[in-house]
Amino acid sequence: MSYNVKEGTLQFEGYTMDYAVFGKGTRPLLLIRGLNITRLQGTVPNLVRRYRTYADNFRIYVIDRREPLPEVITDEFLAEDVYEGFRALGLESAPVIGNSQGGMIAQYLTLNHPEIVEKLVLNVTTSTPNPVLKKNVENWEKMTREKGLGYVSDSFMAMTYPPGKEPGLLPEGEVFAVGTKSHPEEEFIALARACLTCNTKDRLSEIKCPVLVLGGGKDIIMSPEASVELAEGLGTEAVIFEELGHGAYEDPEYQKLVLDFLNK
Repeated sequence: MSYNVKEGTLQFEGYTMDYAVFGKGTRPLLLIRGLNITRLQGTVPNLVRRYRTYADNFRIYVIDRREPLPEVITDEFLAEDVYEGFRALGLESAPVIGNSQGGMIAQYLTLNHPEIVEKLVLNVTTSTPNPVLKKNVENWEKMTREKGLGYVSDSFMAMTYPPGKEPGLLPEGEVFAVGTKSHPEEEFIALARACLTCNTKDRLSEIKCPVLVLGGGKDIIMSPEASVELAEGLGTEAVIFEELGHGAYEDPEYQKLVLDFLNK
């Protein structure tokens, strides 16, 4: 069935932002992706496959990082870009799902622009860098400089999905498309370093909208403890899927729980 995919580019003074919209529903849903090797362009078929559960019920908006990116960026800076893109697309408010670094960005978006966030889903993310994340960012930077982004991409896959849970295991012989445009290496390093700038821990009590925090028990990128600590700061409990890793947000049962939360 058609998911009415639309792709485009938003023009701002001195920079652009690509975006994609898909889904059969009429209600808007903002999805903020995590750290990626590739830009949004060319990956929308993957997003439709991964998020069919939501696409059957919502009109999903995805806004890419600005191009060009500054040499030094923060998660809060990226949140402001998402806000500008959100408004440029004519949206007033929506539920927001943030995955991994996208969850860090979503926290700042909610803190600085609470009027646009109806509900908030924070997947496998954190409110402050822990030793696990710090070590991973250090390794990604080293791998990028020494072996290139292709090697980092393979490492991402191995770290994100426990054996048997890889996204290549799709029905009907489907395969995942490859993004048509990779980040330059220095840009990727800047985005990775931005993961270490999230520091919302002392402000979490300011978030008043309904929040759902989900984590993976085998998450070796953020750690399940990061999700638990984040939920505690928000005055709620994290739902931890013990057998899933950092890619837990793609699991059908996981997404069903999120959909129930969004539809309440």
